[in-house]
Amino acid sequence: MNDDIRKEEELTNAPEAEAPEAAQPEGEKPEGKPKKSVGREIREWVVALAAAVLIALLIRTFLFTLIRVDGHSMDDTLHNGERLFVSVLDVRLSGVERGDVVICHYPNRTSPGLFGIETQTNFVKRVRGVPGDVVERKNNVTYINGEAIDPENALKSLILYPDGHPDDYGPYTLGEDEYFVVGDNVYNSHDSRDWNDSDPSGDVGPITGDMIVGRARFVFWPLSEIRSID
Repeated sequence: MNDDIRKEEELTNAPEAEAPEAAQPEGEKPEGKPKKSVGREIREWVVALAAAVLIALLIRTFLFTLIRVDGHSMDDTLHNGERLFVSVLDVRLSGVERGDVVICHYPNRTSPGLFGIETQTNFVKRVRGVPGDVVERKNNVTYINGEAIDPENALKSLILYPDGHPDDYGPYTLGEDEYFVVGDNVYNSHDSRDWNDSDPSGDVGPITGDMIVGRARFVFWPLSEIRSID
């Protein structure tokens, strides 16, 4: 009887045999995570791209933007092809002052943008007149508060137009939201001086505050020309 009890205990304590693994049908792979559908994949890419564009737009609108100089109207302060860091936030917070170099728009001036959509053209100029300043043009010479900013135009104008230049204007007092912008290369710049105050649709003339994108802070490219902008 003891032998029977001993055998019974051995059977009770014996480890259970492991069940054999289920055989995997030949040619089939173990199931993993379900694959994303093509439609879902496309939607995720579209959302990610839209988010990136939105973030870039917000940065350019409220913080800063990068601009390339195109042309020679700001020689010798800035040169064709240089890249500028332009601060947007401080202009929105505190406006601009006389002497600031700014990125601005002109009335009715657009350029083809992304996907052929017309966008406002950027210009880099220096603020020469601020609200309250008096602007006048006599014999093709522009005066701001009585100071000539392009005096060398006088001789040529007197020779060609002894009775006065046809594009003379003023005196005109800039309004509370008007700015007069001029290129540092005053003899090769299309700017606020191109204007007729008797014709509201004049070519450029004074611009308003909402046409000023930001203040040009420094040149960051090419690396050999890195410098602040005064």
